[in-house]
Amino acid sequence: MTAELKGLEAFAEVQRLIVVAAHPDDLETMCGGTILQLIQRGVKVFSVNCTLGDIGTQEAGAIRPVLATTRLAETEEAARILGLEQTYNLGHHDGELIPDLELRAQIARLYRLTQADTLWTFDPFWPGQIHPDHRAAGQAALDAYMPSKMPLYRPEQLNEPGASLGCLKRVFLFSTDRDPDIFVDVTGVYDTKMAACLAHRSQFPQGEESLEWMKELDQRWGRPIEAIYTEVFKQIDVW
Repeated sequence: MTAELKGLEAFAEVQRLIVVAAHPDDLETMCGGTILQLIQRGVKVFSVNCTLGDIGTQEAGAIRPVLATTRLAETEEAARILGLEQTYNLGHHDGELIPDLELRAQIARLYRLTQADTLWTFDPFWPGQIHPDHRAAGQAALDAYMPSKMPLYRPEQLNEPGASLGCLKRVFLFSTDRDPDIFVDVTGVYDTKMAACLAHRSQFPQGEESLEWMKELDQRWGRPIEAIYTEVFKQIDVW
């Protein structure tokens, strides 16, 4: 099995990467270690969160706009730790995301503005993807791929400074148990990945104890390549 798997070399041609996720902290927990290694190689990484994460608390008395503001600030702190190029939040409410035409257009616009050559997003086809926002973000990200390349689709977007037709060439899915084929050893950067995750203090109030689930997941995926911590992806063919 190991001989058939790819590692970080699967991203050798990536220069500008856009990551479409559902919530603040998705990027850091799902693929923060791999992103850090790509940034160290000079890759520019753009983060897109589709929702404000404004129900992400167990405190019944919390106020949603206040929580949203907190989570936006946490996102920026984590971005500084990882060295992301820019972050975007599409402003949808947590728990209510649907892959509709509005969301598709919002994401296509960012493909055009960032001129990203590579997309990472949730695997919307994995049956274990039980969070509806994760499925919706992944589906909308894939649905935006083709129209972003077409000049008659939302042509007003092309009038924005720096915008041009989408130029994505590669698509990789994370958060999948559907035969992932890329296993990236993130052991050497795990302390920084953890620091970026812990910047989301509203989500992980007990510190590393709150992230035992993440460590267990990354350790489980490390076994096939005999690494301590590993993040996995599945590449899909695009034209």
